Formats: sequence, C-alpha cells, structure tokens
Amino acid sequence: MSERELRSEIVQSGVWLYDNSVPTDVWIVKQDFEYWYEADFADASEDLNENGEAFQVLFVRGNRRTLGPARLSLAAAVAAAEQAVEGQINWTNHLRQELFGGRRYSLTPVE
Repeated sequence: MSERELRSEIVQSGVWLYDNSVPTDVWIVKQDFEYWYEADFADASEDLNENGEAFQVLFVRGNRRTLGPARLSLAAAVAAAEQAVEGQINWTNHLRQELFGGRRYSLTPVE
C-alpha cells in the first residue's frame, strides 16, 4: 500500500509575543489530514470536516514548530489560537503559502 501525499497550506498567519518579548509566528494551516491519525492503528476515521480538511494551529520560531489545537473551520482555529496564548496575536497574513513534507510543515520542498 502506498502512502498518500499529505497536503497543507498556511491560510492565515500572525505574530504573537511569547513572554511579551519573543516574536513567535502563528500559522493556521489548512490540511487534508489529522496530525495524530495513523491509518494502520486507528479504529476510527480521521477527524476532518465535510471537505476533508482540518485547520491546524502552529506556533513557529525559527525551525521549531509547536503544535497547537486543530479545528474543523478556519474561524474555530483562529479562536483556538487566540485562547491558547496570553496576550494578543497580530494577524498580519505576512505568510500564506503551500507547505511541504507532510507533518514536517516545511516552507521549502523536502527531498
């Protein structure tokens, strides 16, 4: 059985000041997979919306990606991101692009 290609893209982005001083990117990633789902071990299907998508929140500083909550709509993911942090996220949409490497969420193609 061949593994399917996992597709994802940043659909909303912003900046949050961790500890009120360290700029940290916040990405809302629309993806066609549930991050923690493993088909070989699952007793249920992936938790995706009617379009086969989930919206994953990621906190990004350099090459470090910290997984936040996933939701089934963009609005719910934005609300979840805002609830997950102290302070305010400045939604700048400075980064909106396709991602590579499946669960690695790379900005550039992965070989």
